[in-house]
Amino acid sequence: MKIRSKFGGIGSAEKLKLNFNVKNIFIIFSLMFFIFGFTVSVHAQDSQTLNEVRNIIKDNYINDVSDSVLNKSSIDEILTGLGDPYSQYFSAEEEEDFLNQIDNKVCGIGIEMNKVSTGAQVVSVIKNSPAEIAGLKEGDIITSVDSSSIIDLNINEIGKYIRGEEGTNVNLVVQRGNEILNFSIQRAELQLSTVEGIMLDNSTAYIYISSFGENTSQKLDETLEELSVKNPESYIIDLRDNGGGYMYSAVDIAGNFIGNNLALIVEDKNKNKIGYLTGQHKIVMDKPVIFLTNGNTASASEILAAAVKDYKKAFFIGNVTYGKGVAQQIFQLSNGSALKLTTQKFYSPLGKEIQEVGVKPDLDTDDLDALKVAQLLSGKCRNNIDKRGFVKITLDEREFNIDLNMAKSEEYWSTFKYIIGHASKSKVYIGTKDGWKNAPDEYFNNIYKFFYSDYKLLDTLNKVPEDKSFTVTFNKEINFDLNSNITMEIINSNTGKRVDFDINILKGSKAVLTPKEKLDKGQTYYIKIKDVIKPIVVKK
Repeated sequence: MKIRSKFGGIGSAEKLKLNFNVKNIFIIFSLMFFIFGFTVSVHAQDSQTLNEVRNIIKDNYINDVSDSVLNKSSIDEILTGLGDPYSQYFSAEEEEDFLNQIDNKVCGIGIEMNKVSTGAQVVSVIKNSPAEIAGLKEGDIITSVDSSSIIDLNINEIGKYIRGEEGTNVNLVVQRGNEILNFSIQRAELQLSTVEGIMLDNSTAYIYISSFGENTSQKLDETLEELSVKNPESYIIDLRDNGGGYMYSAVDIAGNFIGNNLALIVEDKNKNKIGYLTGQHKIVMDKPVIFLTNGNTASASEILAAAVKDYKKAFFIGNVTYGKGVAQQIFQLSNGSALKLTTQKFYSPLGKEIQEVGVKPDLDTDDLDALKVAQLLSGKCRNNIDKRGFVKITLDEREFNIDLNMAKSEEYWSTFKYIIGHASKSKVYIGTKDGWKNAPDEYFNNIYKFFYSDYKLLDTLNKVPEDKSFTVTFNKEINFDLNSNITMEIINSNTGKRVDFDINILKGSKAVLTPKEKLDKGQTYYIKIKDVIKPIVVKK
């Protein structure tokens, strides 16, 4: 599950008088619109609008613009000449759509979809939405919208057909199993929360922030209050795929983590710099916090991430952020259209560059799921002396406990292996009944040692065929059900995947384990039987 949140910040969306009676709003462009295929159509412009755009760019654009660019014959040509992917011209309708997406507002039926070969599959249905009321269900495949096949459309095009004006109907043909169903659903305006929070377990709270809208800061405060009742010992804040939103929202939310301090430095085209303080909040984090980021964490998200990282108030896991350190203003034009223009560059509280640099994580997880890494690092050994079942690890001067019962599961095995591989051997400790002790060197080459240190190791079987069966000899005659009396597993040493197998009991004390699938070539597997573990290497 992902959880999304937004945060509010410096001041409010102030409206300032400019030439031609235009108004501006300080915002951070949300990259999600590029990611989801947001496009802007080219419009014909009258000479007055064209001159307005020229003057606004000349007076406000972050860099000086040459006359050869300003004197282009259309707004589209001028913007192309800027070479700035964040400056755009909006019709009134496009501007409204843009701002609604920042606030997670959409006029539609309330479903999330994935593209499939036969149309679009419903991934989830929003509670109390028109889709839920009409009876659409997760797994349904939409094959037709308003009598038109959608089989050859991409997911953005399908979404455009399904969305529409509030109060209008959309007709869908849906495949559900072997049934073909017809739905007529009335569209409605939906306000989706930009912040969602849950308890992952009894001690870890998880909060997902999807973008930074007008009410994100308030929503985060409410979410933190709701979760505080459950007394979490640590928090995971997920900013992955958060493309941004309002600058003031991000700065305000930083106050939940760094207190009432400097959160942002902004520089205009004349190199004038202004610092912004956070908002004041009832709840300021005083428990361990992990932030998750990736390459689509951008803009306003980077404002929050950079501030929290400068003050060392969280441990960052994932990938380096997008690197968008410039802010835009929206200028209203006299014909009802709008110009979104890059007008400022911003820096972290310590003056660190963000543009084209991004915010680097403390632990880069490459292609691994950063949330799984965070969950493992959120373990807590509560016993004063007896530390059995846990590993203690220090990363970037921060100490973490890892629950080995979680780590040795198929879901987390490779994640644990990755963490251990990125830690200093001298800072990895095994829990014993008498406290912590340094992990022996042999553990780092044989990951199973962390999980099965008390097991007897048999000689390795090398170059085992893919379809090999394994004979196990017990120290007494088998006269009981092996499945229910002795735990046996065949484990991929790299991924932790458990291989299903059949058991054939021979006469006396022997049993044959036959994998139900071919083993992977070149991989090492462990056969775990009660208190014995035997590595096997499959032939390349």
